[in-house]
Amino acid sequence: VSGAKQIQMLGLDGVYAQITQENMPLIRGLSSAYGLNYVPGTWIESIQIIKGVGSVINGFESLAGQINLEYFKPKSAPKLFWNMYYNSEGKLENNLQFAKKEGNWKSNLFTHVSYFDKEVYNSEDGFLDMPKTKQVNILNRWEYKDKNYHIGFTARGLIEDRVGGTIQKVSNPYLVDIHNNLLEFTSKTGIILPNLPGKSMGLQTSFRRHNQTAIFGENNYMGLQESAYLNLIRQTYISNTNHMLKYGISYYADRYTESFSGYDFNAPFSDKVRVDLMSGIFSEYAFKWGESFNLVAGIRADYYNNTEEINHLPRINMKYNPTENTAIRFSAGRAFRIANIFVENASFLASTRKITLENLNPEIAWNYGTNLTYCFRF
Repeated sequence: VSGAKQIQMLGLDGVYAQITQENMPLIRGLSSAYGLNYVPGTWIESIQIIKGVGSVINGFESLAGQINLEYFKPKSAPKLFWNMYYNSEGKLENNLQFAKKEGNWKSNLFTHVSYFDKEVYNSEDGFLDMPKTKQVNILNRWEYKDKNYHIGFTARGLIEDRVGGTIQKVSNPYLVDIHNNLLEFTSKTGIILPNLPGKSMGLQTSFRRHNQTAIFGENNYMGLQESAYLNLIRQTYISNTNHMLKYGISYYADRYTESFSGYDFNAPFSDKVRVDLMSGIFSEYAFKWGESFNLVAGIRADYYNNTEEINHLPRINMKYNPTENTAIRFSAGRAFRIANIFVENASFLASTRKITLENLNPEIAWNYGTNLTYCFRF
């Protein structure tokens, strides 16, 4: 009834996969239920997928794997791109993109508008087969790069409305009404040492404000997420570039303000605040032996303020190619995540299940896996 989309990875729910944009947080917190709709396909240049635990550099959350989206850069994007889609059901999507390639500062402007306002239902229960949606999504990127520095800024704003439930002519209709407003700013700053190949330093930052209101019949939810992210990375090598070492610090700060009241819920609350602060340090070693063997081993330690505990997360990933057509992979590691009960279980808000809240601890789990791949022609 809400049009929420989810993915699965290694048989686990999508919340156990870390989804990032250019190696910075994308889908987490209030965007867990509807975030897959926040990146139009025409914006994406490439997608990288890691099965199993990911790199310790990118955070503590990737238990089932990591999906990283890379947007078109000013250098690779066309100066003007226009894409429009309209179907027989009345759904309209429009993507208009610009790229500034000249000068020291290069830029992308991505715009997306989608509109669907038709009641489509093919069953006798009166429920819509798909929600009516309206979305405006704009992203602007600026980049500066020379032999010593690489600086990038990205700003994004999104407004989305979803209306579902029963058709309007039904007596005593069941209404689903969801609104999302998102503002985000990210930056990347890299210091390149041209006289020392393989050595560099980078700083990633991200700031987000996401406001969500959701009505599922008699259940009413309001949430506000205010987040900040910082990741400082230093890269060097040991003896030669076959032995690379990365280390650094990271900081996550999330403030959630939530209100909920609803059917068969005995403890409604208003403006309940939860603050999650995670401070971490990490180190990762990468070894490469020709084209046949790669090893990445790392460890990170994260302090979580609400449990006052330090979580140690070791991880290892290995790939060996005994022949050109054969690949053997192995991964093992530990991950840590904090659940957001309402947004990760939005489908239950449209049911008559009794909702009970308990004091939940963070989820901590191990993931082990191995894989043998052989390519052949027939």
